Amino acid sequence: MILNRSGCPDPTYEQALPAIRREENIRAREKRYGVHRGEAIHIILETKDERHRTVKVRRRMQVVDLCEHHIVLRHKTGACESYSYQEFMQMWGGR
Repeated sequence: MILNRSGCPDPTYEQALPAIRREENIRAREKRYGVHRGEAIHIILETKDERHRTVKVRRRMQVVDLCEHHIVLRHKTGACESYSYQEFMQMWGGR
């Protein structure tokens, strides 16, 4: 346990360090993938129509979180979807 100047245990410092590291990791992912939390982006999804043809649909999504292995996006309806970074980079036309 880490002690403060008066010699008393300081749990706040120990709790803050993991949060700071987590934030640093998220910012590194934002820089690496070129998207930021809260940003609105457009992705292109391939879906099947009623005749079973592949149709490309462009969707506007908001970046919610950049986790270690996936990115979380929110649609305007409020539904959240997560994609692996490799899958996301293929759908995103920003690069």
